[in-house]
Amino acid sequence: MTNILLVGAGNIAQSIHLPILTSIAGVQVIGIVDKQIAKAKIVAEKYGVPNAYRSIAEAVKQAEVHGAVITSSTDAHAENALECIAAGLHVFIERPAARTLAETQQIQNAAADKDVQVMIGMNHRFRPDVVRMKNAVSRGEIGQVFYAKVGWVKQRSNDARWSSVVDKSGGGVLMDLGVSLIDLMLHVFEKDRVRSVVANSYHHETKSVEDIVISMIQFESGSVATLETSWSLMRAEDLFYCNVFGKKGSAYINPYKLVKRVGSGFTTTQSPQQKPQASAYRKSYEAELKHFASSIRGIIPLVSTIDEAVERMKVIEAMYASAELNREIVIP
Repeated sequence: MTNILLVGAGNIAQSIHLPILTSIAGVQVIGIVDKQIAKAKIVAEKYGVPNAYRSIAEAVKQAEVHGAVITSSTDAHAENALECIAAGLHVFIERPAARTLAETQQIQNAAADKDVQVMIGMNHRFRPDVVRMKNAVSRGEIGQVFYAKVGWVKQRSNDARWSSVVDKSGGGVLMDLGVSLIDLMLHVFEKDRVRSVVANSYHHETKSVEDIVISMIQFESGSVATLETSWSLMRAEDLFYCNVFGKKGSAYINPYKLVKRVGSGFTTTQSPQQKPQASAYRKSYEAELKHFASSIRGIIPLVSTIDEAVERMKVIEAMYASAELNREIVIP
C-alpha cells in the first residue's frame, strides 16, 4: 500500500484530489495537513481519511508516509515541498510549482540532494486529445513542427480571489492559466528550447496582477509559437486550444483533429464523439494522479518533473520581463 499525505484541504483538494486519491487501488490517503485543523478534521471525516494534522512534521512523525500531494495556495508550495522532501517523501505539487523561478530551483535542488521524485500537476498532458496530438507529432505524421498557436481564455473563478494577490500567487493569469499553455507548448515541441519571448500584458479588471497576456515565442530551431491567455477577454464561453503546424500537416485539440496533405487534397482524422468536458477534465486528473502513484512505486518513469518546471518558469519570468520592459527577452 502506498501511503499519501495530502497537504492543503482547500476547494481543489476536496473537489478533485481527494475523491480521486481515495478511489485508486493500492493508495491510501493516510492523513490531511492543514493549518486550520478543524477544517482538516471535517474534510478527513468526509472522505474517510484516518488522520488530520496541523503540520507536515507532525504527520511524518506519527505515520508511515511514502508521498505527498500538495494542494495548498501557491505561496506555500515551496515551503511545503521542501519540508516533505527533507522528510524523504516523493512529492506531487498542483501547478504551478512555486511563485518564482528561484523557489522552483530550491525545490529542484532539494529533490536532487535527497534523491526523491517531484511531479508538477499538468493534467492537460493526460487529456486524450493532447495524448493523440503528441503521439502524432512524435511519430512525424505532420512532419517537422515549425509553428504552434496555444490559448486559454476563461473568466476568473470567484472562489480563487487569492490568485489576484501577487504575494500569494506569484502573478496573474500567466501563473494561473499560462503556465499550462507553456507546458503544453514545450511538451509538443519536445527537445526544442525557447530562445526568446516578446510579451504584452494588460490589467483591464485587475490591479496588482495581469489579466491578459499575449506573447510570441521564438525557439532555437527557428520555430515559433503564439500564446494568448486571459481572465477578461469578452467571450460567452471558455476557449482552450493548441494548433500545431508541420511541413506535412497539422494537428488540433479540443477536439482532436489531424490534417495531412494527400496529393492535391487533404485527409482529416477526427476524434470519435467527445465525452462531456466535465468527464474529460476529471479523467485527466485521474490519469495524472495514478501516474504519480505508479511512479513512486517504481513502475513507470515520472513525467512533468521539477526539472521541466524550472524550464517553464524561465519562460514565464522572461515573459513578465518582456511585458515590463517592452522588448524582446533572450533566455540564457
